[in-house]
Amino acid sequence: MSKLKYGTNYAKLEEYYMQNLLDIVASFSKSYIIWQEVIDNGAKVKPDTVVEVWKGGYQAELAKVTKLGHRALLASCWYLNYIAYGSVWKNYYMCDPYNFNGTESQKALVMGGEACMWAEYVDATNVISRLWPSASAVAERLWSPAKYNSTSEAAPRLDGQRCRMVSRGIQAEPLNGPGFCPHEANVIN
Repeated sequence: MSKLKYGTNYAKLEEYYMQNLLDIVASFSKSYIIWQEVIDNGAKVKPDTVVEVWKGGYQAELAKVTKLGHRALLASCWYLNYIAYGSVWKNYYMCDPYNFNGTESQKALVMGGEACMWAEYVDATNVISRLWPSASAVAERLWSPAKYNSTSEAAPRLDGQRCRMVSRGIQAEPLNGPGFCPHEANVIN
């Protein structure tokens, strides 16, 4: 870092590293997806770059990235490893990737989103139950028109999806508190 005169500015070091990496990828005439900090740190990217917005404050970041003319994917509001009490899926469902200050042409650059998961509190014993059916809430949000945004209307659909998963052997966690699936009631009879 001292040779490059960056002092203790690790953002400059990251920019240097990423710029070299991006130049190598570009030399093969390939496109790439980058995390938002590459743009934030000032690296020069190709016009067809896709930027994944994964940190908090996504509305401002989406506005910035799309104003620069880059396509974007949103992930920051869909980290499924978030631990909280109650029905967390509602937070995922209410996140709208087009809810930022931007023109229609900027919003057209938003390609969609992705559900993500860090592994600090997730391992092989709970990854499936943590993913499902919360990822279903993200999928419905991304695949549905913006006007379909009621969690109370989505709850029965997502409960039904959970029951289909459970009936197929997928250990999906309950979304809306204790309950049971129709196929479980048939076992009791």
